[in-house]
Amino acid sequence: MRRTIIGLDLEKEHSQISYYSERTGEPESVSIAENQDKYLIPTPDGLLAENGKKQTDELADFIKKCLRYLNPAMEMSEVYMMVTMREIRQPWIFRIRSAAEKLGIPGENLFLQSYRESFFYYVLNQKKELWYRASALFEYNQSHISSWLMKTDSRTKPALVRVLPGEKVELGYPSGRSSEEWDTRRDQKFLELIQNTFREEVVSSTFLIGDSFDKTWAVESLQYLCRKRHVFQGRNLYTKGACYAMCRRLHIGKDLDNYLYASEDMVEYNIGMQMDIRGQNTDYMLISAGINWYEAQCSCEILLKEGKELVLYARSLRGGDASSFSIKLDGLPDRPPKTTRLRLQLEFESATTCRVRIKDLGFGEFFPSSGLTWESVLNME
Repeated sequence: MRRTIIGLDLEKEHSQISYYSERTGEPESVSIAENQDKYLIPTPDGLLAENGKKQTDELADFIKKCLRYLNPAMEMSEVYMMVTMREIRQPWIFRIRSAAEKLGIPGENLFLQSYRESFFYYVLNQKKELWYRASALFEYNQSHISSWLMKTDSRTKPALVRVLPGEKVELGYPSGRSSEEWDTRRDQKFLELIQNTFREEVVSSTFLIGDSFDKTWAVESLQYLCRKRHVFQGRNLYTKGACYAMCRRLHIGKDLDNYLYASEDMVEYNIGMQMDIRGQNTDYMLISAGINWYEAQCSCEILLKEGKELVLYARSLRGGDASSFSIKLDGLPDRPPKTTRLRLQLEFESATTCRVRIKDLGFGEFFPSSGLTWESVLNME
């Protein structure tokens, strides 16, 4: 069965979907109307509301609808999907994973990332002449224009790439103004934003997102923007960036091993503990740095050598001394050395916070489980 590689942009008003085309070797956007360039899929009202009542079933139905635009007979077990949203946080992490599971998409085939990370993957999959310096992103959303700047630090190996939020200008609404006044206001405000963004940076390329960008009003601003720079406009950057990212996880396409996206969601700490392995005291890694916090989790079983505490270590990618965290196992029954089996579960709740859950499993028939559990939060800020 042939696998289907998907990038899904979930947004409150409109969503978009793209797929990896083996014919072109690139992501292709999916139109909702045959032989027409209509890529915006209306998102049901309230589906992605912060405190909305719509739950897993409704979200699963909508994701299924999006996938059916590509192929009504799609085999869900062969779907590999990257979902991108403006920000990745609960409750969406749980709901999206639950919706995918309901559809029959294997958990190991589903990933999530923010719009910023999708921007990174989209840009780095273009010609290097477009991003060998900084790249800028401007998004016109309702009454304001937001800006981001992608910068690469080539002094490290791999090179660290960051997408940094810039200024945001409030344009307001046209009410009470003539068309000429409204256009002039927007043009000047956007020009000021561009100039402030580029003041201390050499920018190779600029990407504009939003249908409201129009050369009928953005006269001076676009003239300034296009001066010795590559400028692109569209709506499908995020969905294609998500598809590129999914391809990357499947080792398809451009080699980006020399670049690491320093995400705002990235865990910068290696979490481990000292263990006796084959008679040798060894640093055992539980969670490795460099992944997004919502993917950073670990579950394992260990034998407690002695005592009634566990000590975990956190080491920053930036260097410096390791931090130690001692977790007391209060109430644990007295047992001989190496006769207490523990289940250890770690799950990050933010880029700097990790929740640890421990359960006493006993030691077979010799020492039954006490049923005791312990929980601790490691704060690495």
